[in-house]
Amino acid sequence: MEQSLFRLLCLCAALLSLLVIAPIDFTIDLPRHIVILDVAFGLCALVLYRQARRGRYLRKTLLLCYLVDLSLCWFGVNGSQGSIPFFYFTGFVYALIFFRGRERWYCLAAAMGDIALLLLAEYLHPEWIIGYPGSASRLIDLMIAIGLTGTSCSIMLGSLLSSYDREHRDLKTANADLEQSIAERVEAEQSLRQNRELLHSIIDGTSDCIYAKDAQGRYILINSAAAQLTGKSVEEILGRDDWFLFRADEARQITELDREILRTGAICHPEHQLTNGGGQTVVVHATKGPLRDEDGRVVGVFGISRDVTDSRRVEEEIRLLNAELDLRVTERTLRLEAAIKEQEAFCYSVSHDLRAPLRHINSYSAILVEECAAHLPPEGRDYLERIRSSSRSMGQLIDDLLELSKIGRSQMQKSSVDLSEMVWKICRRLQNVEPERRVEFQVATELVVHGDRVLLHQALVNLLDNAWKYTKTRNAARIEVGRDGEGDQAVYFVRDNGVGFDMAYRDKLFGAFQRLHGPEYEGTGIGLATVKRIVKRHGGRVWAEGAVDEGATIYFTLPGSTARVTPGALIGFSGPQKLEFQASR
Repeated sequence: MEQSLFRLLCLCAALLSLLVIAPIDFTIDLPRHIVILDVAFGLCALVLYRQARRGRYLRKTLLLCYLVDLSLCWFGVNGSQGSIPFFYFTGFVYALIFFRGRERWYCLAAAMGDIALLLLAEYLHPEWIIGYPGSASRLIDLMIAIGLTGTSCSIMLGSLLSSYDREHRDLKTANADLEQSIAERVEAEQSLRQNRELLHSIIDGTSDCIYAKDAQGRYILINSAAAQLTGKSVEEILGRDDWFLFRADEARQITELDREILRTGAICHPEHQLTNGGGQTVVVHATKGPLRDEDGRVVGVFGISRDVTDSRRVEEEIRLLNAELDLRVTERTLRLEAAIKEQEAFCYSVSHDLRAPLRHINSYSAILVEECAAHLPPEGRDYLERIRSSSRSMGQLIDDLLELSKIGRSQMQKSSVDLSEMVWKICRRLQNVEPERRVEFQVATELVVHGDRVLLHQALVNLLDNAWKYTKTRNAARIEVGRDGEGDQAVYFVRDNGVGFDMAYRDKLFGAFQRLHGPEYEGTGIGLATVKRIVKRHGGRVWAEGAVDEGATIYFTLPGSTARVTPGALIGFSGPQKLEFQASR
């Protein structure tokens, strides 16, 4: 409000000087310099009004206009003989009160220079002084003195009010900034307190030992787990070093390592054997590193340690168990090698010692048939034929048994094997053996696997021989070889529509010398046992599904094999010399 009133007074003074006083002085033929001074005073009042609106240089502008006002009044009231010189002291006081430093001396010099120039002008041009009659001169002098007194008081009051307003605004701004700073500091301290409590809870709640030391090796932080390991309280440990907590040799080892970390600033992972508070030796695995200040200088060492005594004891037990296991494996390997040698010796005995009596039986029975058959009654000839048949069966059993034993001893030679081509050749051989039979074969093409060619051929021969044998009672026999699934999940199968079997006896199906059918189906019961052993050597498994008089399906897997099937490709033929290609579903 005071600023608005001051600006209004400045505007009124400028308009009064320019529009009223200057024209009147010019009309009554006052000296020209008086009119110029009136105009100058009006212009100064306008400048004061403009600067007061902008709020810039207010104090300096007030002093300048006050000095101009005094200069204008100097020649109107008897110059140095009037009261004007005394009001320059008001300008001096104003400069001394409201200015500081260089500004004060500049303003004082301006006031003194102004009065000096007025005295010089009065001395050189005394005619510029306007003379009035005695009573009028005193009246005018009094009026100017009262006006100047009011002006000087208004100027000082305006400066004081302006200074008060500015300082009040600055104080309010400073107070608001201070309140905001206090609020931010309180919030920061609260957040810092919460973070400190959270960090303390985490450090103190972990089962690992967490600690920090200064450059002299004194503990400045330690959690409850570390204090519990040493058998002392946290308060006892803080400010002490490792020589207080551990034995001399243990403390020396830890101190040397801490000095190395302080020197190099590197992180290390040592393992110490320390004596805990109970006097027991424990193994501690630690992670240690440099503790740095805000400038990156190393000022201490931090560490996280864990009691690994139980782990090391378990590792030692595992090592001893592994050593014992290796010893047992070596012993059992030796026993296995001895058993294998015994088995080889047995097989040799079977192949030589048992075959000789069989050859004698076969030979003498053949001689009896050739030379004495006419002298034998029919019952005798029947007995003789049974002897020869049993002898041949026993020979076949010996051959199968030897073949089965060779499977476990032979060295596998793995390569890429085309099962489709292998199956097709076996089927053609079966058809050629019994050309009068009409059997429909369906074989998926490009069944390529990775395995031992000889063993896989033997397995397929046994599977297809079984399928051929058990479908001989069917007028429309069908044998199918295919695959389900992809990659290592592939399952290969051999399916037929023969006599099948009872699923209640499927566990006996792959046992050696186990037969589920009568003597009308030739065989020794070794075929599927051989297949099982071959598949197991390839890391796979084999199983069967079927029903009585509805056929059977033998499934097997070959892990690690690569199977490729061309969609829509099945090789099929039925009967002798007949080959056809059929589209699959």
